[in-house]
Amino acid sequence: MTKLNLFALLFFATSLLFGQKPKVWIYTDMSDKDIPGNNHMGTINDPDDISAMAGYLLMANMFETKGIVISSTHRAAHKDTPNQKAWADAFFGTAYQKDVKQLNRNIGGYPEHIEFTQSSIKLSGERYQPDQVYTDLDNYPSVQALFKTTTDSDDIIHVLCWGSLTEPAILVNHCLAIGRSDLLNRMKFIAHWTNSSWHQGSMEHPEDVANCREDAEACAYLKNMALNGHIAYYECGAIGQHGIVSGGPKGEEYFSQFKDSALGKVFAEGKYVHDGVDHSDAATYWALLGNWGVSLQDITSNGTNLPALEKENEEKFVQWSKAIHDELLRRSQAASQ
Repeated sequence: MTKLNLFALLFFATSLLFGQKPKVWIYTDMSDKDIPGNNHMGTINDPDDISAMAGYLLMANMFETKGIVISSTHRAAHKDTPNQKAWADAFFGTAYQKDVKQLNRNIGGYPEHIEFTQSSIKLSGERYQPDQVYTDLDNYPSVQALFKTTTDSDDIIHVLCWGSLTEPAILVNHCLAIGRSDLLNRMKFIAHWTNSSWHQGSMEHPEDVANCREDAEACAYLKNMALNGHIAYYECGAIGQHGIVSGGPKGEEYFSQFKDSALGKVFAEGKYVHDGVDHSDAATYWALLGNWGVSLQDITSNGTNLPALEKENEEKFVQWSKAIHDELLRRSQAASQ
């Protein structure tokens, strides 16, 4: 057994022995990349979340997945696209079912099924309205589902934000509007690249990045709520893209090794660019795990992202990127054996 395999096995055993798996809820703008669009990839949405999701599913035994909301986007082109829950259940669900038996035989702890939910805002395309009090969630079933999950549990729900912040903002507004601020103490929001002084953004305007611009009012609201102590909001910045992705292995020779398993193939082909796989949103769950270079203790919980801290965390992920990719590869190969 290699040192890396032994480390992973000991980490998994220790997590089971001394604590519960972190409970996770994911909001992503991910959608079927076969739907044509006018972005730089010729798709309706950037397919990096597809690779990030495949990586998450390879790591799914480390988490208790409470919900995955997809196509959380307000782009008008999405209004007439097919049901994205049906797509994800087929696309990821089929791959997961092909691999889960061997993953449980060779590693263990994987849930038998993973299900997806289509976002409430996919059809409406609406953005957060700062003057609105969201006392009623009837029009937002994917927000209501997270609200119910939080009320039904005393444990912390880690809300991974891989795109627009519309739905998390509506949820926080709702909790405060109905006098349930106590529920906000049971959530930790972990966001990918809604702020960066180094990449897309600038020192003067770190908020000038795609995931914040997508719904600027929602982004500003959540950052303000965090700064004033109402929520815990961990801003990863661009450390996934410029740490895990840029610092990772390159070339078809390495990534072709993933393609023997169904999930590994999805990971390797979701967004393969510049001789590597773009799965930058994965920074949110690697930081949550905490043993792969960057942990939540290395990121402030008040929504800020100081330039020096972002650069430090970026370099940590660069140093750990090879180990992260090798762990994904180990799991992909375990799924194919």
